[in-house]
Amino acid sequence: MPTILIAEDHSVVRMGTAMLIREQYPEAVIREAETFDEVVEILAKESLDLLLLDIHIPGGDNLQMVEAVKLRQPNLPILIFSAYDEQLYAIRYLKSGAQGYLKKTAPPDEIKAAISKVLNGEKYISKIVQEQLVEQLLDPSKKQEGLSSLSNREVEVMQLLVKGASPAEIKSTLNIHDSTISTYKAKIFEKLNVTNVIELAEKVRLMDPQKMKKS
Repeated sequence: MPTILIAEDHSVVRMGTAMLIREQYPEAVIREAETFDEVVEILAKESLDLLLLDIHIPGGDNLQMVEAVKLRQPNLPILIFSAYDEQLYAIRYLKSGAQGYLKKTAPPDEIKAAISKVLNGEKYISKIVQEQLVEQLLDPSKKQEGLSSLSNREVEVMQLLVKGASPAEIKSTLNIHDSTISTYKAKIFEKLNVTNVIELAEKVRLMDPQKMKKS
């Protein structure tokens, strides 16, 4: 009887995910969280068998979420469940300690298969990400372009800039200095060949349409 936490700020998505889990594990104990602060509170009170974590959950939206979870429950499997482009984010989150990355648009059978694999101590990645890993393995010197050329921290800063976050909000969210924000911003603009945040948002939308949708 696994205890599974669904961390997702959309009630409809939580409801649908819970239904799929109960079809597969009728006796499962399902907990829900709408913010990352709620995730942390639940982790402090209860031992879990699986965390389904949306990247875009309020209070999160960064790679440090995985580290924060592992600090509290080191052996807790994490399955990232997101609308964000898996080719840009999956490997980053797997390297940070997540056990799997699943797109919300995946069919029900794939969602069930991913949950089963991660609960059984295995990792889950889609065929697209498998191909991406093979390509990197066969040609590690290949120059990355576009969004893939950004570092993890640059991606986090970019996400906040696109959302319209102020420097103070970015500083508070990522715990970095004003000068560091300016440096990251300049690097992002240079790598993506844009000159302002409006151009950045449009470039990101064209490169990754899902990023501009809150899911």
